[in-house]
Amino acid sequence: MFKLLLTSLLAFTTFLSFGQRWQFAAGPGAVLYKGDLLDWHLAPNSDQLQKMSPSVNLQVRYQEKNAFAYRAKFNFSSLQGDGSLNPLPSIGFSSKTFSSPLIDLSLITEYNFLDYQSNRKIKNWTPYLYGGVSGMFVSPKGSIPNPMTFFTFSIPYGVGLKYQINPAWGVQFEFGTSKVLTDVIDGMPSYVGPTLGSPDKISFSQGDQFLNSSLMFTYSIISIFCPKE
Repeated sequence: MFKLLLTSLLAFTTFLSFGQRWQFAAGPGAVLYKGDLLDWHLAPNSDQLQKMSPSVNLQVRYQEKNAFAYRAKFNFSSLQGDGSLNPLPSIGFSSKTFSSPLIDLSLITEYNFLDYQSNRKIKNWTPYLYGGVSGMFVSPKGSIPNPMTFFTFSIPYGVGLKYQINPAWGVQFEFGTSKVLTDVIDGMPSYVGPTLGSPDKISFSQGDQFLNSSLMFTYSIISIFCPKE
C-alpha cells in the first residue's frame, strides 16, 4: 500500500512539475504607428504601410497553469509618421513628419483557449488572447515643434497562436495593438491648451497607438523536482 501511494505521489509530482515551465523566446516583428501623423479608419493603405518598421522581440514566459501564462516582453523598434498620407488632411498636420526609436517593455497575461502543456503524445497548440501594461521610451524628431525624449505607458492587447514542435522548441505568432496613454509620442498633440506638448498629460480618448506583430521561436525549460521522503 505504501509503495502504491509513493508511486502515485511521484507521478502526480512529475505531472505538476511538467505543468510549470519557464520559456524564452526571440524573433522578428513589425510595428506601425497610428495617430495624428499617420491616421486611417479600418486599415492602412499601401502608402501608409511603407511606414512600417521592423522590430526585434525578446520575451520570458512562465506557464503556471494550462489556461494562463505570464510573460515579460521587450520590443526594440521605431515609429514613423507622415501627416500628408492621411486620407483627410488635418490642419497643422499635413506638412509634418516624425520618426522615433521605440524601446518597449510589457508585462502580459495570456489566456489559452486550449490546454497548453508538455506532452509528447499530443499536438500541443492553442490560440490565445493577451493583455497587460507596458512602459516605453520614445524620442520623436522631425518637422515637429517639440522634439523630446520621455517615458510613458501603454496598454497592449491582441491575439496570438502558439505551437509546441517538441517539449523544448516551439513557435509563436501574435498580432495586436498598444494604446498609448499620451498623445505626444509623435511630438504633435491633437489638443490645444496649456499642456501642449507635455507627455505628462494622460489621455485615454486621444492617445496615440501602434500596431505590432511578431513571429518568435520559443525554448522551454522543464523543471522536474524530486519529492522529499
